[in-house]
Amino acid sequence: MKQHKVVNTLIRESEEQRRCLYGGDDAVRRALRRRYSIGELVSPYPNIYARPEYWKGLNACKRSLYVARTLHLMHPKWVFTGLTALDAYGFDHTWRLHGETVMIADNRGRGDRVMANQGSYTLRRVFVPTIRASMIAGIPVTDAGRTLVECARQVSFIQALPMFDSAIRKGIAMDDVRAACRGSRSDLTSVLRVLQYANGKCENGGESMVYGVIVSGGYAVPEFQVEFRTADRAYRVDFLWRLHDGRIIVLEYDGMRKYSDPSMAGRRSIKQVVSDQLTRDQSLRSLGVTTIVHCDYDDVVAQKPLLRKLSDAGVPWIGRPW
Repeated sequence: MKQHKVVNTLIRESEEQRRCLYGGDDAVRRALRRRYSIGELVSPYPNIYARPEYWKGLNACKRSLYVARTLHLMHPKWVFTGLTALDAYGFDHTWRLHGETVMIADNRGRGDRVMANQGSYTLRRVFVPTIRASMIAGIPVTDAGRTLVECARQVSFIQALPMFDSAIRKGIAMDDVRAACRGSRSDLTSVLRVLQYANGKCENGGESMVYGVIVSGGYAVPEFQVEFRTADRAYRVDFLWRLHDGRIIVLEYDGMRKYSDPSMAGRRSIKQVVSDQLTRDQSLRSLGVTTIVHCDYDDVVAQKPLLRKLSDAGVPWIGRPW
């Protein structure tokens, strides 16, 4: 019974500190394994545990950070990198990228992958020639430039662009990313592609993904966040193309949350949100916009529906950049 009280205290402390719990000695490890064996705890990584209900309530990013914070207590010298570090920095990215892998930097050339024999998380070592660590969100992580380099090497251009745009909006200089590329023996083509187009002008990760589809699909780079004004109000559009024949094409990214999340809709009904959008579109047309295209997250993820909309609207196609 005494041991159970100790475990209960560890559970409470871990949740207060936004991490998992772990066994610091043999007695605690045995008690945790007993609770795990009867389903009172889940174990995402060897000797790391959480209450099932609590764990279930965490999104993929938070789960990654909870595991990393616990590993930091167990292995204080580890420095996290890649998507694990990205979670700490809070740079935009889609949760679909999380594959339950914790990434740590290793400057001794051990690019091995250590599989966990209990739990779903995998530990991956990433070779980083020079490790510069900072404490962010409770864990030591590689500097922002190196973190972005490692992420861009792991994901597609469309997935990486939101990370870089978000970093720019948070004040990270892209020269830091270029500096992290110097002297590297790895193929950095994917990193250089993102550096060529990242500008921080998109307002969120969804818009950056739209921008990525536009570029990779071979369409002309648009203007961003262009403002139109009437006598009594201003309208800012996400993307805009001005054609030689005088036409003006606008593309708006409609995150679906605004149709279902009261906080995004400002307590308006779905009917009112749609009505407001129609009024906005009519106002933009009265101000000279020729064509207005709307896309949503599903269009972006599938890519082809968005590309078809761009083609139908007459957005200039200049050829795929790679």
